[in-house]
Amino acid sequence: MAKVKYSHRRRILNTQPAKIKSLAPGMIVQFGYKGENIFDEKPLILLVWNEFWKGRIHGINLNYLTEYKIKLIFGKLIPGPERGVQDDNPLIEEDQQADDYDDNLPYRNLLTEPYTRLKFSTFKEFRGGNPLSKAQADRQMKVLYNEVLKKIMKRYDMYRTYKTKQMSTIKVIRYDVEGLLK
Repeated sequence: MAKVKYSHRRRILNTQPAKIKSLAPGMIVQFGYKGENIFDEKPLILLVWNEFWKGRIHGINLNYLTEYKIKLIFGKLIPGPERGVQDDNPLIEEDQQADDYDDNLPYRNLLTEPYTRLKFSTFKEFRGGNPLSKAQADRQMKVLYNEVLKKIMKRYDMYRTYKTKQMSTIKVIRYDVEGLLK
């Protein structure tokens, strides 16, 4: 259990309400979380995997990390297609209301304002050819977890699984990442 929490309020540019089903891997999300022995009642997470059908989501709690450590972790997550990230600059600001947004995605048209997203492999998202199947997206996220996140978790206590029944006031974040990429 992490013993220190850090505030990243100064990096939050905007928030918008969201539902569990609208959360895609790579989004930065904040929500209220209630339960027994909860240390962080308002986690700010980088969503790694959304298993809403099983009643849980997985993510990296940014409140347990300094900005320097967040920068290091993002640096390890960003490179390479072998790690589930396909684009040259996978840390983007996405807008579902834009004309060029793909309306075939399962997470489409649920958010009205721009938000920050790290482009992890996502079900039905185009990656230079056919859209990814659920099995392909699942496999690529398992590779990311086993080859990258497990190594990071040994060093930093930041990976968490949250029960969706205990979550409230879910917000998708537009995060100021300019300093993280320098």
